[in-house]
Formats: sequence, structure tokens, C-alpha cells
Amino acid sequence: MSVAANERQAGLPPSALTGMLLSAALAPLGSTMIAVALPRIGHDIGANISDLTPWLVSSYLIASIALQSPGGKLGDLIGHGRALMVGLSLVASGSVLGLLAREVHLLALARILMASGGASTVPATMAILRNQTPQDKRARVFGLLGACLGLAAAIGPLLGGELTERFGWRAVFGANLPVIAVSLLLVLRGRAMFTKAGDASARQPFDWPGSLLLAGGLTMVVVALRMSGGTAWQLGALGTLLLIVFPFRERRAVSPVVDFSLLRRGAFFGGGSIVALQNMAMYPLLFQLPVFFDRVRGVGARTTGQALLALTVAMMLGSMAGGRMTEFIGARLQTLLGSLLALVGLWWFTNLSSVHLPTEVMPGLLLIGLGIGITSPPSQAASMSTVSREQSGMAGGMLSTMRYIGGVAGTTILGVLLHRPSDASSHQPPIFVYAGALVVSAALSVLLPGRMRKTV
Repeated sequence: MSVAANERQAGLPPSALTGMLLSAALAPLGSTMIAVALPRIGHDIGANISDLTPWLVSSYLIASIALQSPGGKLGDLIGHGRALMVGLSLVASGSVLGLLAREVHLLALARILMASGGASTVPATMAILRNQTPQDKRARVFGLLGACLGLAAAIGPLLGGELTERFGWRAVFGANLPVIAVSLLLVLRGRAMFTKAGDASARQPFDWPGSLLLAGGLTMVVVALRMSGGTAWQLGALGTLLLIVFPFRERRAVSPVVDFSLLRRGAFFGGGSIVALQNMAMYPLLFQLPVFFDRVRGVGARTTGQALLALTVAMMLGSMAGGRMTEFIGARLQTLLGSLLALVGLWWFTNLSSVHLPTEVMPGLLLIGLGIGITSPPSQAASMSTVSREQSGMAGGMLSTMRYIGGVAGTTILGVLLHRPSDASSHQPPIFVYAGALVVSAALSVLLPGRMRKTV
């Protein structure tokens, strides 16, 4: 047996695993850490927050969504370890540019570079976890990945606020550099990750036309969803047209950036859809509750934020525990139980007219977080286990894109249904949309396998 095979049987060294988790965590950390620094940035460079939000926040989100699949495919062609290095280099470049930038357009470019790096590191990490971990242990490492990503997103605003208060807003960019240095040091010890996917994959050309169609279409649609008026409709229509053309282009591509045949595999389609649907239920709730308690109940943002922390903490703990549970009960039963648990938690929100304080819905938030937490690892592990090593990067990119699309769809529906949040009753319809997403998520669990076999 080769050295690489031996390492796959044994799993990743703890140091390399830690380095990869830190690398992937830079993406959600960069997404949320800047939020609290926007007022200080605006004051220093002479810009309004309303101008900074689309430049520095929306640009990061759009680039993250549009580049996940191309970033994943890059790893299949050049090697996932190398793609991880490319991603870290982009994040480092964006961080340095953010440290030096003096005006908003350069800051926006810095954010786009950072998002592009995250779009490479996250799929590469998922591919390496799939390829270097025995199949029956994959849910465990994907549970660690989910917990790490959730923790990074949760502590981002807290860390960003602390850095801004103590050292100024540029520290929000500079803080990435020591994390990148540590990640590089740890990851470079896992040499087996730097092999190419295979000679055949390495000789295949990168699908530039398909990548541009996908990135352009997704960018236009997401931007249109955040606009209003005739321009939004025109941009959305053009983006939709590009996305309609995209599958036809991929069928003719030598090495497509998205292989739609993967969606015909039950476990891949089911796992990706479950992750998307649960994001569709969870993320808009995180935006809705602060609005509800502030405008309808007059409760401060700090109190609501403390209650929402229950969901985040429960999701991280559930993700860690869920990775181990899969080894005993299998992905199918676990995703069903997790979806039902989240549905039970959502019951606390079915009568918002009787809710006056955030503490009253904390039990529901705990159950939702726990349910989604234990569902994510087996869903991702089952999806990634259906693809070959040569397609693992593309598969990771597709799953990441589906996750983002679920969140964007949920927040868009929330914006439509919650156009004028004047009273508690106006907040009720989105809750039933979330419940519907979780019901479909539970139904899709039948597409996932039972207990994983002890093979790679």
C-alpha cells in the first residue's frame, strides 16, 4: 500500500486538519467581522454606511456565491492542496490591500480578493477531507468543519468590534495575516494533500466560458434581488438568461465547472438540497428576530443578540456531536431526526403575538440550532462520498453554492413577505415558509444512505 493510501486510511494528521479548518474559517470570519467596523471606516475615508454596505458587504457575498464552483473545479485540475494555497494567497493579498487602502474602491477590491480566496479554500478543504478520510469517519470531520465555520461566523462581529475599538478598523484586515501564517505552517505538514487529482484531470483545460456564465448569471441575479425598479428586473432577466444557457454550455465542455449529472445521484442531490433548505430556514430567522423584537416589542439589539447566540452555540455543538452520531445511526435517520427537531423548535414561533421577550423563544432557538447542527455533517459527508476523488473539488464547490443560494433565497422571501413589519401578525407568514423548507428537508432524508461502510 502506498504512503498516500496509508495516510487516507489513518486520516489526516491533527496539525494538518487544524490548519485546514483555520483556512476555511477565514471565509465566514471575513464575511461577518467587518460589519461593526463600517461606521469607523466611513468616518475615516469620508463615506456613508449606505454606500459602504454594497461596496464592502454585498460585494463579498456576491463574489463568494459566484466563485464557489469555479474555485472547487480549480482544485480538481491543479490539486486541492495547491488550490488551498491559492486561496490563502488571495486572502492574504486582500488583507494587505485592505491594510493599505485609502478609498472605498480599493477596499472593495480587497474584499473581493478575500472572497475569491474563500471560494477556493472552502471547496478545497471539503475535497481534502473527503479524499483523506475513511468513508465511515467523514461525517465526523465534516462535523468539525461545520462547527468551525459556525464559530467563525459567530465570533466575527465580536472580534471585529474588539479589534476596531483597540487598534482601529484596519486591524480587521490585519488580523487575517497571523491566522494565514499559522494555517500555512500547519497545512504544509500534510504533504499528501499536494498531489494532483490525476494526470488526466491535470491535462484538462479550465472551463472559462462556463465559469463566466455561472459567475455572471449568479452575480446579476443576486444584485437584482437587492435592488428595486426597472433596472433590477432587467438585470435579473439577463442573469436568469445566462443561468439558463449555462447547463447547455456545460454539456459540451471537455471539463465542465459543474457536472449536472451529479444531481442525478440521490445522495448528492438530497444532501445538497437538505443543506440549502435548512439554510433557507435558519439564516432569514437570524435577520427577522432582531427586526421583530426591535420594531414590534421595543427590545434592544443587544438582548436579542444574546438570545440568538443560543442558536449558534447549539448548532456548533450539534455539528460536533452529529459527526459522531452518524457512525452509529447513519445519515438517513440522523437527517430525519435533525429536521424534525428543528421543526419542533420552530413551533415556538408559530404564535408570535404571544411572544414579548427573546428569552421566551430561546428553547426554540436551541432546538433549531441543535437540529440543523446534527443534520449538516451527514448530509455533506453523504454527498461527498458519492463522487470520485477527481470530482471532489467540483462537488465541494457545488455544495457550497447550494448552501449560499439557500440563504439568499430565504432572505429574499423574508424581504418580500416582511415588506411592512408593523405588528406581530405580519411576522407570521415567513415562519410557515421556514417550516415548509424543513418539512421538505425531512422528506429528502430518504435519499441518503444508512450507516457508512468502512471503506474509502
